[in-house]
Amino acid sequence: MIADFIRVLRAADVRVSPAEAIDAADVIGAVGLDDRAILKYALGQCLAKTEPEKRAFDTCFDSYFDLPDMAQAPTAENEAEAEDDAAQEASGAEQAASEGDSSLAQMIEQNDQAGMQAALADAAAASGLDDARLFTQQGMFTRRILEAMGLEALDATMSQMRAEGNEARRQQLENGRAQVFEEVSEFVERQIALRTKNAGRLLREEALSRIRLGNLDKSDMKIMRELIRKLAKRLATRHARRRKKAHRGMLDVRRTMRRNMSNDGLLFNLHWKRTKVERPRLVVMCDVSGSVAAVSRFFLMFLYSLDEVMPRTRSFVFSNRAGEISDKMSAGDMDEEMTQALRDYGGGSTDYGTAMEDLGDAVLDEMDHRTTLLVLGDARSNFGDPGHLLLKEMATRARRVIWLNPEPEASWNTGDSEMRRLGAYCSHVQVCNSVRDVERVLDNLLRVSI
Repeated sequence: MIADFIRVLRAADVRVSPAEAIDAADVIGAVGLDDRAILKYALGQCLAKTEPEKRAFDTCFDSYFDLPDMAQAPTAENEAEAEDDAAQEASGAEQAASEGDSSLAQMIEQNDQAGMQAALADAAAASGLDDARLFTQQGMFTRRILEAMGLEALDATMSQMRAEGNEARRQQLENGRAQVFEEVSEFVERQIALRTKNAGRLLREEALSRIRLGNLDKSDMKIMRELIRKLAKRLATRHARRRKKAHRGMLDVRRTMRRNMSNDGLLFNLHWKRTKVERPRLVVMCDVSGSVAAVSRFFLMFLYSLDEVMPRTRSFVFSNRAGEISDKMSAGDMDEEMTQALRDYGGGSTDYGTAMEDLGDAVLDEMDHRTTLLVLGDARSNFGDPGHLLLKEMATRARRVIWLNPEPEASWNTGDSEMRRLGAYCSHVQVCNSVRDVERVLDNLLRVSI
């Protein structure tokens, strides 16, 4: 059960780690399932960390653990006969139990809501409702649950009542059967809705993460921006922990033991060997001409969403002349700033030679063994100077040079592509034309930079 509930939470954008899932299972073992208020509070403490997650958790919990009110609604006829037939119904229920009538029939006659809720929960688990993902499956799972609750035995009991001429009891069971059917159908509908609430969006996000950014439809821009923020947040959280651990240093065993001698060897005060780490630098140059512009746009938006964990970064964009946009991206609305950068620098004919000269004038003197130079572009310079000699000089100063090309590798070195000459001075070259590629590049970059 807890595994399925956690799948529901994750589908609602509540981040649950494996360790937190284990804690949740321990919580259920400790507090049980009887008191829903206590269970909700206890699970909420270990699974929901932020206010949005707490709101999503409350909604998911209330829907997931919501069993319908299975009490039989009294009809006008039942109300009129209730007083006269009370004793008869009680004796009839006792007789049904002694004669082996279906347990579902007994629960309907006794209006046993708790029993029917327990039967529904067991039947839902046995039916495989946890795997329901399509609303077209509602009828199938409703039938499975009803059969597991004893629908066939109930129908047999009703047929027996008809044969015996016990119309009053048969009618009571038929009314109860109709209500149980309706409640089970609504329960299945709610459970499928809970599991598929974000399925369409999640499937779309997965597809968009793999599509070539140059082929992105304008109607998907909003979803793409949200996807980038989500992926960047996940990446930042992961590397913030690594950064904290790296900055803490190694345990100084000798000093720790010496400082804790007065504590009978109990290590109350830990001491760490702190090593001064020179903060790395990142210089990024992105081609914003033609079809490359879309990749550069989302790459830079992703990059600056990682500002809290990313090394000091200077960013340049170009089609022919290169211009720096570092301060604008750090201080302003990234989407607006990228739109403005495309207007300012994306209209010219691509000229890598001129762009490399502008970049060299701006950063060459600052480049050293702490600097990583990252270039994103198709390496097509309209048969002009590709700037490979300037790139060679930068490579001799920088720690590493990374080239990301949005074109398929089969297109490199065709036509006016200078990938062979430019790639000769790079530490690493790779295809990068989707959000998934961008995430992988930045993840690897953070791993070697922190």
